[in-house]
Amino acid sequence: MFLLLLLCSLAISAESPKFLFKEGKPFAAFDLQQGKLPCKKDSPCLFFHKDSDNLRLIVEGKNIRMAYKSDDNEQIPFPKNFRIMDSQQKAEIVRNYRDFFRSEFAVMLQAFIYTVPELFNWDIEKFKAAQDSYLISEKELYDIFSSRSMPALYTVLKFKCVGGENVIFESDAKGSFFMEIK
Repeated sequence: MFLLLLLCSLAISAESPKFLFKEGKPFAAFDLQQGKLPCKKDSPCLFFHKDSDNLRLIVEGKNIRMAYKSDDNEQIPFPKNFRIMDSQQKAEIVRNYRDFFRSEFAVMLQAFIYTVPELFNWDIEKFKAAQDSYLISEKELYDIFSSRSMPALYTVLKFKCVGGENVIFESDAKGSFFMEIK
């Protein structure tokens, strides 16, 4: 249901996002970290941001994975007793998590899209305006918390680009963000 809603909201927007990556294209804000040797065709290439090694980009063929690591002082605890809480407590926890992911998504957009604009034609304002429809759903959070097992990564949002690439934004809810484009 979430994916269908997301796809509908993207279809309604004036222009769907497009990923502009071409193999071998340089990234202005990043330095290749495998020494002076060029990237090999069938192995991943690791890049670090020129200003901060907290932001990394791994390119393997046509796939890109971006990672941003920060120490998040405002981590939100995983609710271990979610199943036995009353409905008001559950709703408050889910709302807090969605608010947390909403702010993390804003950081992801800034860290990834603003840093490498040559890869995207994405209208950031459209993403911000439709942010609630992109975010992980309340039902998904209820299911995660009810399972009593904290996931290694939360899928904050996912969608498909015009060219067929799948985009996934993930977070560990501790300050690490990932965006994968396949």
